[in-house]
Amino acid sequence: MISTAARDRVKLAVDQLEETFHRYAERADDDALESYEAAINRGRALAFQEAAHIVKAALHDIDVKSL
Repeated sequence: MISTAARDRVKLAVDQLEETFHRYAERADDDALESYEAAINRGRALAFQEAAHIVKAALHDIDVKSL
């Protein structure tokens, strides 16, 4: 069983990943010229979004197993 403090740290990690996703997505969207940097930022945004989904899935699995 996972402790409440550990669960809260995992939730905080998810929040930070999602926040970083939005930051890079906004940077990519702000680039009207669709530069190389915008493409890199878009890739970073997708990577952080995917990482958040993976961590959320792991947290869900932990919650289900602890029932």
